[in-house]
Amino acid sequence: MPNSNLNRRQFIGFSAMALAGAAIAPAAIAGEKQGALAGKRGNQSRSPGFYRFALGDLEITVLSEGHFHYPVQSLLAGGLEPIEAKAYGVDPAMREEYFRSRMVPSDHIPLQMSPVLIDTGDRRTLVDSGLGDREEMPPTAGRLGPSLEAAGVSPESIDQVVLTHAHPDHLGGLLDPATGAPVFPEAEVVLSEEEFEFWMGDDAVPALESVFDDVELLLGPARGVLGALQDRLRMVRPEEEISPGIRSIPSPGHTPGHICVGVEGGGKQLLLAGDAIVFTHVSFEHPEWEFLGDLDRETAGKTRRRLLDRAVADEMLILGFHFPFPGLGYALEYGDAYRWHPAGWTVLP
Repeated sequence: MPNSNLNRRQFIGFSAMALAGAAIAPAAIAGEKQGALAGKRGNQSRSPGFYRFALGDLEITVLSEGHFHYPVQSLLAGGLEPIEAKAYGVDPAMREEYFRSRMVPSDHIPLQMSPVLIDTGDRRTLVDSGLGDREEMPPTAGRLGPSLEAAGVSPESIDQVVLTHAHPDHLGGLLDPATGAPVFPEAEVVLSEEEFEFWMGDDAVPALESVFDDVELLLGPARGVLGALQDRLRMVRPEEEISPGIRSIPSPGHTPGHICVGVEGGGKQLLLAGDAIVFTHVSFEHPEWEFLGDLDRETAGKTRRRLLDRAVADEMLILGFHFPFPGLGYALEYGDAYRWHPAGWTVLP
């Protein structure tokens, strides 16, 4: 278990890491900076921008942070091929045929990133913040700033940022890489108590070493960002109401304290899945197949099954952070598992 005696004052020293090793983030990009960025990155810097829909009285905006290719060869222990990592331990012939028949690339894992903004009319909550806009990031990522600008949302207007978990592609957009200042200066930052204790505790290194070759690629950003934002952190418990209409849903496995976010408006429910459900193909049809990027693969499989069962029973709309943009759809029963059904561009009346 992580060292539960570590409190917020004790990890103040980690804040220095935020400027050195953290995956830190974009302020809203405008004017000359945006032009320079477009010139540097060329057409690769383009993104879908945003997609907005209503959930009862709530306004939901899906924001494109761009995409990246999951660095399996350099990050995951053992240098496995991507399709091995997505279906770890599955018979190689079965695995190869499964992905071939679904037109899924075998040599890389392309992943979208889609933070979500929930607007109640008097409060704005952002769920996850992407990788951030730094030189070492892929040129196709770091698009949250321009997407917010396109959606007419200023970083200063955001009241709350909820983290599903503390991986770099989910908390990287919280700090300005040039200054180390919060990109969302008025926002509290919410994550689960167990997630915080894991990353700041003693057991993080051995747990990460069992899966990843370069532990510091994950540990540095988590401790750096959480340390820098210590004064605005709020930790929540399972099934706790984060704010009206928004609730934490425990979903351990990918990380020990991973949470999904449940949103309710007008009698309709939305599940923001984070990384508890990563893929639109494997995760639905074979939730028991192991993803090597999950720290506790057996627990993660059980979590996926439980979430999908709940989504079907409650007729929940599902939004996947890494699903093809805008990442909205439903789980449909299929044999003893499920299939992904995209909602398209007419999500709700």
